[in-house]
Amino acid sequence: MDNQTYLRRRDSFVAAQLPFRTVTPQELISTGEHTYKVNGLELTFEPEVCRLLDSFLGLSQHQTKAVSETFGSEGIRDLRNYLALSNSIEKAGKIALLADPGTRTVVGATPIKKEAIPVTSFFDFLEMFMNENDYAPEQFYTSEVGIGGVTVSLQPHHVIYDEFAPGDELISNGIWFRWNLGEVEAGNYYMRMVCTNGQMARVDNKIARTNQLDASSMHNMLSLPENKGFTQRNLNKMKTNALLAMQTDASVGEVQTANRLLKRYGVDESVADEIAPCHRLLSSYAAAGYDLKHFALTMAHSDLKMRELFNRLTAYATHTTDWKADDNRRSGLMMESLQLLNCPRDIRQYVNIFQ
Repeated sequence: MDNQTYLRRRDSFVAAQLPFRTVTPQELISTGEHTYKVNGLELTFEPEVCRLLDSFLGLSQHQTKAVSETFGSEGIRDLRNYLALSNSIEKAGKIALLADPGTRTVVGATPIKKEAIPVTSFFDFLEMFMNENDYAPEQFYTSEVGIGGVTVSLQPHHVIYDEFAPGDELISNGIWFRWNLGEVEAGNYYMRMVCTNGQMARVDNKIARTNQLDASSMHNMLSLPENKGFTQRNLNKMKTNALLAMQTDASVGEVQTANRLLKRYGVDESVADEIAPCHRLLSSYAAAGYDLKHFALTMAHSDLKMRELFNRLTAYATHTTDWKADDNRRSGLMMESLQLLNCPRDIRQYVNIFQ
């Protein structure tokens, strides 16, 4: 990405941001299943926002469904207001609400632990970081109406090359920043020069975060490249796990975990089953006389090496045409794929119908 493209994307993203208001849970008065009063003004909330606010209060979807079926929308209203007034909220001292002025509908909500971080402050910081550390924008990922924020990956002008596994070279000192109204996260990424389809693939690590962009927080973020432990963090662990993954079969349980991960990111079920074929594996074991309902999935071999399963996930995250090129889900799936790779492998002495 050249600088002009980055500036155009940045300005377009900033211009598209919806207005927000920061409130305490006690200032949100539920008046119905999808309506709240905010400082005396009654507004409609998108169902997904209502579910998110319920989670802040400690209410699960199962609980709200049970209350709705038993007591109707008044029951949900009364329970929400009771929990808010009893200070039972766990995840946020304040909440930023994003509203669509045209429809007078609240379409997003973000927990605020310290203070809301304006998007312009984030991009001002990013400019300082690139100037001081000799980095340039490399990728720009966004989400719908900015609710999920923006992730900007930065490429160093002086790259450091390393080896992920034999014959698999990578750039090891990439850095990314992710913003939403409640926090700024930072991490390093490794750009693999070779992957399953011959193109580049990214492997991301989440390392640092701040809930405010004060002078101290910005100083710490600006100095990240000086800390070689930051840019190299998890590299040796990843290389070790990559070599182990080449030698180790993925368990049926690990394939199922990968399948569920894909579905959680909205991947179509048929595509998820092609990438991580847990249903095929379960059927194969059943045909061989093993009822895995009564047998630990972590003790059953699949016919995939763990390395291949990891590569399938990262190849989809990097190269799928189902998502836009700048969809934030790409970087999210990459990070969770790495977490799966870095998890302890399931035990080796397990049933294997594929030998």
